[in-house]
Amino acid sequence: MANINCPELADYLNEENCLENIGGTSAVAYYFVKGDLAAPLTLSGCIYSAPTFKSGKGLYKFDLKDETQQIKGESQGNNGGFNLTYNATIESVNKRIAELSRALNNLDICIIVPDGQTGDTQIMYDPNHRVKVEQGGIASDTGAATSDDRQTTLEFHLNGVLYQNLYVTAPADGWDSLLVSAQ
Repeated sequence: MANINCPELADYLNEENCLENIGGTSAVAYYFVKGDLAAPLTLSGCIYSAPTFKSGKGLYKFDLKDETQQIKGESQGNNGGFNLTYNATIESVNKRIAELSRALNNLDICIIVPDGQTGDTQIMYDPNHRVKVEQGGIASDTGAATSDDRQTTLEFHLNGVLYQNLYVTAPADGWDSLLVSAQ
């Protein structure tokens, strides 16, 4: 691994922080197949470059259940890096979701998550590590009673990264401009 210098420690003071600290991210996520990238994304600090895709390839947009999507970063101890966990819920159980779930379960995918509060965008991507679904990570539930929700839950893991959250530079025309369906 290349020799990477640690970021410098600096003050973080409440008096200099005027951002709202509201939990959650947007109810939209974008998925892509890592092999569809025209070139690997480059990392500068904790921010990846905007993705570019091979001809005819791009992002796939998923509308998700409100207030269910999140990314958690967890330290693996001194000099052990971080593991990321992404959770989201799709408000549906049907044939189309069954097929999409199989694709998400088996393909080498990456996930772009707009942060609804900060205007930043987080990413589950690493050029050398795979975003994985662990056993039980994609689950559907039809509900038992008519008042129950029919939903599919998603949980992905990206282990062994340098930062507890990874960000990505948004394209000038927004994420929807990179959709496969927009081409």
